[in-house]
Amino acid sequence: MNNTLTRLNEKVYFICGVGHSGSTLLGLILGSHSDCFYCGEAAKSRFLHDPNKPIKKRVCKICGFDCRVWGDLNLTDSLDLYEQVSRKTEKPIMIDSTKNLEWLEEQLTAIARTTAQPFLIFLQRDGRAVLNSRIRKYPDKDIKELIESWRTQIQLTKELFQSFEHKKIKIRYEELATQPETVTRNLCDFLEIDYQPEMLHYYQQEHHPLGGNDGTQFLVTKAQTEKIKEPIVSLSEKNSYYYQDRSLGISLDLRWMEELDPNSKRLFEEIVGQENEEMKWGF
Repeated sequence: MNNTLTRLNEKVYFICGVGHSGSTLLGLILGSHSDCFYCGEAAKSRFLHDPNKPIKKRVCKICGFDCRVWGDLNLTDSLDLYEQVSRKTEKPIMIDSTKNLEWLEEQLTAIARTTAQPFLIFLQRDGRAVLNSRIRKYPDKDIKELIESWRTQIQLTKELFQSFEHKKIKIRYEELATQPETVTRNLCDFLEIDYQPEMLHYYQQEHHPLGGNDGTQFLVTKAQTEKIKEPIVSLSEKNSYYYQDRSLGISLDLRWMEELDPNSKRLFEEIVGQENEEMKWGF
């Protein structure tokens, strides 16, 4: 079926990298632009309406089953995902922060057959911060296994980035969090959209993400308690102390500097210190 003449979706911004690197924050910022819709981790659209999947993996994290975007969306094979969501949201630009490389390759192939323009954003964060987040989330996993997993994902993402033939850019999470306006303005120029100040107040905008970081999404529900009565997103006990009393503005998360024990830091440096050099922040 040829839908190129009536296509609404003009661009897709893919945010790649390693999980726990700030992609939910970046996605929500970009998704606050009037022409953009942030899908979240769009790969989770495969789980829509699947009762065998956990609720948090198959519904909008903000508004749940009654989501006006995902709630009644029945995907078809006749159109790519981004065109279907563009038609549902009436937004020409889609944002996908799925990290799975196989998914990204599949979607790039799918939209290559259309007029949509793909952009690739490689979001980088100090690997020690990522490791700390993964230890918090998976306390029973072997530290070395978590480190090796980080290295594999970084290597595969670098390969994708190098081979990508369209517009691509590297962004540092730490720079986004400490210089949000400057970084966002520069990124908007690169993405060929106008900078809109409300993007930095992402927590005041309407969002419907699949998957993603609970803490960042919690700030959206916290800012909109009158609109969002029963959000799906919730905080784990280990994250509650950090986000419950946190201000809504964009700020740098450096918990790893205090939480990551010296042995884990040492092991990380021994195994992947060289690979992390490009992403290192602080000492």
